[in-house]
Amino acid sequence: MSQQFRKTKITSTLGPATTGKIWTFDLLKSSDNAQNVKDAYDRLEGIFKAGTTVVRFNFSHGSMEEQEVRIEMVRTASKKLGIPISLLLDTKGPEIRIADMGKEGQTIEKGTNVTISALENKTGTSNSFSVTDSTGTYNMANDVKVKSKILVDDGKLFLEVTAVDVKKGIISAVALNSHLVKTNKRINLPGASYSMDFVSEKDKKDIILAAKYGFAYVAASFVNNASNVNEIRKILKDNGGADVQLISKIESTEGIENLDAIIQVSDGIMVARGDLGIEIPFETVPYWEKYMVDECRKAGKLVIVATQMLDSMERNLLPTRAEVTDVFYSVNIGADSSMTSGETAAGLFPVNSIQTMNKINVESEQTFDYEGAIELFKKNVKLAGNAYGKAVIEIAKKCVPSVKKGVAAYPYEFISVFTNEDILIKALSTIRPAAAIIVVTDDEKAYTKYGALYGVKTYLVDDLASAEESAAETLSKAINNYASVMGDGTINNKNVPTILTSGTKEITVKTIKIN
Repeated sequence: MSQQFRKTKITSTLGPATTGKIWTFDLLKSSDNAQNVKDAYDRLEGIFKAGTTVVRFNFSHGSMEEQEVRIEMVRTASKKLGIPISLLLDTKGPEIRIADMGKEGQTIEKGTNVTISALENKTGTSNSFSVTDSTGTYNMANDVKVKSKILVDDGKLFLEVTAVDVKKGIISAVALNSHLVKTNKRINLPGASYSMDFVSEKDKKDIILAAKYGFAYVAASFVNNASNVNEIRKILKDNGGADVQLISKIESTEGIENLDAIIQVSDGIMVARGDLGIEIPFETVPYWEKYMVDECRKAGKLVIVATQMLDSMERNLLPTRAEVTDVFYSVNIGADSSMTSGETAAGLFPVNSIQTMNKINVESEQTFDYEGAIELFKKNVKLAGNAYGKAVIEIAKKCVPSVKKGVAAYPYEFISVFTNEDILIKALSTIRPAAAIIVVTDDEKAYTKYGALYGVKTYLVDDLASAEESAAETLSKAINNYASVMGDGTINNKNVPTILTSGTKEITVKTIKIN
């Protein structure tokens, strides 16, 4: 029995912890900054080798140039290593932020009567602050009423509204606890229907940038309904980004209420547990996480579980046992990808965080219900009901391991497919086979398209038909290249169940022996 290659993907958020304080192209190219640049590339290569397959660009922070610098750095490191890395742009979304609170922030004490200005931007004090959105025109007074709760900084400060003057944009509230409030911290209004536009001008520019640079994914913040998804998809389509996949972040009560419709029009879902756990009762978040994973699997849509997965590893070398359990069960219920946030954006040990997540993912896959996954897949008429689906079911059955006391004996380390057919690749992933999926493709966009999709590892060739004619030689190169770069498993089994499709309408399944 060999150490199985990891199938669950890892999405890593970029920030100074990974790419350093390289905010401009001048800093990237400067000989005086060469050591900092080298260190940043070493960290990027480190997280890629450790298992990162998607990098998340958080557009709530940083300038446009800073993000473009990171795009160049990621693609340079990816090309050097020969590892396909998918790019994900996370929009700022219709969010409310604290305005200027001074360099050190201001402490608001429990019991303080607080004045919140929504239309006038003033520097905050110990009993007042201003709020704003990306347009600078949002009047938060429209969206609260007496007794409403206002949550500041991920719920670290609770305020209860005592009076509202909509015309003046003034909200009076009382602090229910004490907290140091700093500039740009987020505000949540649980249960509110926000009166601001869903797509701001900033978000529109950022979405167009995703199309321009060929991002694989756009993660849309605070999606509340199917119309929100369609609005972003139109912007992408109008700007040459029709093939950019749209992931809806579920972070509000309204998003939960419209979840099934959102899943249907999205390419995937991000279980954004941070804001979601503030907007809805936190004790219900685990239920909704499992619901979203299950429904996405039934619909053949990808799903990423995010927020605070290894939060303590921003500061520590080892995770808490609760965090290990959290990551383990997100994999065990069938998520496509787990995600880091601050761990790789601002933490002290970004590479170690990804190595840790990788170990947990592999361990969880040992006890995943692969037979149950096949039965769940059969309920998806769209994916299971055609010739592709039948081939996928046949191949997944071949790969089911025997399990004894949490240790799985896998019949195969890899399966493979020679194809550019998106629906076939997604069907293979959706059935959650107990082997990594080598997708041989000659489509450069497909090469970096599937970073968040369970199990899929792409290998780029010059010509798909020629590669299929010499399938054993191609697979030997693909698998050995992957294993040598990633090093997260041991190849013991030289037999690879393979779906052959290119150049013919006939679909065949055969086992190919690699060198």
